[in-house]
Amino acid sequence: MCCRRTTTGLVALALLAITSMGCEEIGALPADGDKPFAPLNPIEGMHIQPNYKDQDFQPIFRDDQARGMRLPPAGTVPVNGIDRDPFATPEDADAWANPVPVTMDTLTYGQFLYNTHCATCHGMEGHGDGPVPTNTDYGAPPTLNSDGLRATSDGRIYHVIAYGQNAMGSYKNQLDELERWAVVNYVRALQRADRPEPIDLDRMRAAAADDPQAELDVQETEGL
Repeated sequence: MCCRRTTTGLVALALLAITSMGCEEIGALPADGDKPFAPLNPIEGMHIQPNYKDQDFQPIFRDDQARGMRLPPAGTVPVNGIDRDPFATPEDADAWANPVPVTMDTLTYGQFLYNTHCATCHGMEGHGDGPVPTNTDYGAPPTLNSDGLRATSDGRIYHVIAYGQNAMGSYKNQLDELERWAVVNYVRALQRADRPEPIDLDRMRAAAADDPQAELDVQETEGL
């Protein structure tokens, strides 16, 4: 009985030793690090992959091209977000010239953009009396018709639209470059309408010759 147990124990130890030796390498997969045996994985597709490291030779590209450092396709978004252009200071913006000409079409489009994005705070005529400051505790913005803003450069106004100022956030994602300049032109039109010059009244009189309503507008303007 004792011998039978001893024999059984020796057989068990022999099988354990053989199993341990076989686990050192299975399917040409050596043990990894401090693991005593490699995983049993008959499908080796995840272990043998045709991937390349930086600077490695890649046979699908020509020899005269950089190896392992391919330029991404146009429009690719990096993992850390979209690259933004460098932040410009307000002083830098003073030198910017408005590329959008002042025409009826650009002013009409600028008016549409202003009424859509700006009038909610600045008001339809730029007096800072839009529905947001009027009906909430949100502070009213300064009037766009002040002497200080009239003396401000077009580039500085563009900078505020693009990057924001004080409580006003950036509208860079809502308006592209030319749209911001169109809004700048319309702000200038609001300033001119708030304080018309004599030549503006002459033009209004000429346009009101056959328009009774326009004549009333002229009389109202002259009474300012």
